[in-house]
Amino acid sequence: MSKDLRPGTACAPKLWVARLVASHAAGRVIGALSANRVRHQGVWFDVRSSDFSPRVRAGMFWGSYEGAETRMIRELLRGSTTVVELGSSLGVTTAHVAALMAAGGRLVCVEANPLLLPGLRDRLARHTASLHVDFLHAAVTDACGEAVFDVSPSTVSSRLAAARPEGVAARPRGQAVRVPALTLREILRRTEVDEFELVCDIEGAEAAFLLKDPDVLRRCRRAVIELHETTCDGRPVSVPDLAEAATATGLRVVRRHGPVVGLVRP
Repeated sequence: MSKDLRPGTACAPKLWVARLVASHAAGRVIGALSANRVRHQGVWFDVRSSDFSPRVRAGMFWGSYEGAETRMIRELLRGSTTVVELGSSLGVTTAHVAALMAAGGRLVCVEANPLLLPGLRDRLARHTASLHVDFLHAAVTDACGEAVFDVSPSTVSSRLAAARPEGVAARPRGQAVRVPALTLREILRRTEVDEFELVCDIEGAEAAFLLKDPDVLRRCRRAVIELHETTCDGRPVSVPDLAEAATATGLRVVRRHGPVVGLVRP
């Protein structure tokens, strides 16, 4: 037995937890024992929908699912009055944002995956009762129109086809669908948002505004963004490239955990 894997070593519990978090079986057990109500970093969620895979249920139970994003949201966005979230997905980070916002605040949820929209609306109803909420079905791109979106069987790993890194194929057994495409600038125009906070996890499509229209962030006061390696105009773009583009708008990185960055405007 490897020294690091022996029971009682510092590494062994971490390895066991990591395997448990990633286990489909653990997610099924957690769902059954909890009557499909899971507490994620202090917020309760009904996870009976098939939108939540067993792996996601397990990750939520242990707090690792969207863990870095949630911690930064709770630290940086408390008291926000206007938040734009790009990639609302299952609504987990969205619910945390809503719990921190000032009553009567404005929350704009943008999601490209058409399969997630019905559940997202229903799920957030109990978390956003005191807020004004807009739901937009759109992929974030550098031009308005239509875009090809890769819908993965796991739903939460779906992404804009144009944002796949060079040489990476579409998700196996997934499907490509055409969805509305909007720029961040157009999203702000349609929702009549001026100053705002930003939460963003769109699998590389953040390059559409960070690289092609960075001035749109001049009205952004605080942001939590998960950056992804991607391509832009046929060239590879790294996470450091995107972080540099974000700070060039005047935002300052105050927290970082891997590819997740928390930024504020001084």
